[in-house]
Amino acid sequence: MDRARSIVAPVDFTPCSLAAVRQAVRIAKWNQARLDVLHVVAEDVVTELEGVLSPHQQDIRSGLVEDARREWQRLTASDDALRGLPLSVEVGHPVGSVLQRLNDSGADLLVMGVHGASHPGGGAGTVATACVRKAHGMVLLVREEQAAPFKSIVACIDFSPTSLRALNQAVRIALQDGAALHVLHVFEGPWHRTHYRAPTPLATPDQQKQYIDGLRGRLESFCKPLATEMGYLNPQFHVLDHRGYGDGITEFVRHYNVELAVLGTKGKTNLRYMLWGRTAERVVRNSPCSILVVRPEDTPAPQETAAARPMKPAV
Repeated sequence: MDRARSIVAPVDFTPCSLAAVRQAVRIAKWNQARLDVLHVVAEDVVTELEGVLSPHQQDIRSGLVEDARREWQRLTASDDALRGLPLSVEVGHPVGSVLQRLNDSGADLLVMGVHGASHPGGGAGTVATACVRKAHGMVLLVREEQAAPFKSIVACIDFSPTSLRALNQAVRIALQDGAALHVLHVFEGPWHRTHYRAPTPLATPDQQKQYIDGLRGRLESFCKPLATEMGYLNPQFHVLDHRGYGDGITEFVRHYNVELAVLGTKGKTNLRYMLWGRTAERVVRNSPCSILVVRPEDTPAPQETAAARPMKPAV
């Protein structure tokens, strides 16, 4: 990927979040980037404990922070990739604190587990999805079983400038990891949208093939700015006719055992305003692989709000 200068990796001590930190360590090394590992103790948990425990108890906040540090040391003591890695701990809102740390550090990449303790298995959890919606930089969501270099990558293309940026990231990661690269364009054939003309088909099989071949040629031409780099990868180009863009990407990922899907977004703060409408949100929620979400080049940092401010300074 483009050289990341600063990376933030939230961790909640689940296996999935630890896999994400291992990916962050790996990416930071070959980018020579600064890595900030962050654990957020939920403010509502602290408030609830303070409300029911005796005032004679020692300070709840400090105790929870120290507990988090000890747990991190225990989990990383026998892990060569993570041992000795410093951990920042703060009390606050999980999403807001992560976003604030991104802004404060000027990080251009957020690496986190696709789900946490409250949303094990399946697609992306609520915290991961919220961070993808609101983070201003790239976001890599990592699945628990994918802490190692990626073996198979798909770049999802819709012919927009942002999808060219996504392709660039996919190519760079594939070169770094020695991964197979797929380049995919999902479309809904116009013959699916003219059912009122039945029983006369809009296009014969030959005409449909001509249409698909034209899209394939357009896809290959779109990738020419990266032809030199892609020459080392022998990429496979795919044009997939599917009634749902997001579902088409997810089915492709399953069929080809893809480990990382790279796709672009259009919205600045909300996944509802994506290229392809809700495509990226559907992929984030349903994909069985890790996902790298790439922003448009001019995406600004989100404005700080009360919900996005950390409740307490970092400890």
